[in-house]
This record gives sequence, C-alpha cells and structure tokens, in this order.
Amino acid sequence: MRYRLDELVKLSAELGLVSRRVDADRLDVVIDDGCVLAFCNLQDEADTLVGFDGTPWHSHGLVQFMTGETTYVEYDEIEILIALGTGDLVIISEYSDGRLHDRSLAHRHEALDLRYMQPGDEIRVLRLPDRNGGNRRGA
Repeated sequence: MRYRLDELVKLSAELGLVSRRVDADRLDVVIDDGCVLAFCNLQDEADTLVGFDGTPWHSHGLVQFMTGETTYVEYDEIEILIALGTGDLVIISEYSDGRLHDRSLAHRHEALDLRYMQPGDEIRVLRLPDRNGGNRRGA
C-alpha cells in the first residue's frame, strides 16, 4: 500500500498545515517550528514510512496506537493527519539536557511510561490547536 501523498497535501491545507513535496515519493508536513512529519513511499520496496525528521521514531504502513493497556487503534496516513487535527493524536518530544533525542506520535489515551526518566530529561506533549473550527473530516 502506497501513501496517498496528493491527498495528504489537500488535507494538510484543510488543517492549516504547510506541506512540502520533497520529491515524488516524500511529503513533509510542517507541524510546528522544527517539527516536520515526513510521509514516504519507499522506491525500492513495496513499503511506506512515516516519521519525524531528525529523530529515530518511525513506522511503516498502518500505524498502531495504544488506547489502553490492551487496546489499540490502527491509522493509515490520512487518518493520522485527521487524528492530529482532532487532537486524538499528540506529538511526544523527548529531551535530554535540553537536546531533542526522540519525537513520536501517540494516542491521547495512551499512558506515558516515565519509569526510566533521568535527571535532565523532559517530555513535551504537543496537541495541535483546533485549526478547522471543530469541523471534522472523515472518521
């Protein structure tokens, strides 16, 4: 399954997000200053990748998000952007001594595991503002 990058461009605009077509197989969606979510169709494989520029977190194809201890939802690329716009998905940025070391998507019902935090570690959660006036597209 290839990501529908042209549809993501339109949806990004509807949500008030800037998107940049890097090439035929990659679309960058600017979430915030320094926070870019990349959607990629991998050329040499029948595979896709979504992840944040400059961080190790990424996922392939449909993405699973925990909604409870034993429950999850699965989103395709369109549903990911819709869920960011509705606030069902949030962006988790992990910092150590003031430097970003990871960034990922999480469902708003997912419990954060803070057991391994060290002094100087920081977690920032970003929920997008309601940019479409509460108008929900799709499901």
